[in-house]
Amino acid sequence: MRLLQRAIRVCGLSLEVAVLLVDYHIRRNERARRSHTKTWLARHEGVKILRL
Repeated sequence: MRLLQRAIRVCGLSLEVAVLLVDYHIRRNERARRSHTKTWLARHEGVKILRL
């Protein structure tokens, strides 16, 4: 929500464009998280992961 508010305020974007910008960043961060997880797991084969 803060990212959306800031995008509207700082850039003077319309609501539609600001929502598209936030959606882009959410998708990009999700892809990056999956990539980092995949890379970490490949480098740490055999490590047991304990869920807390």
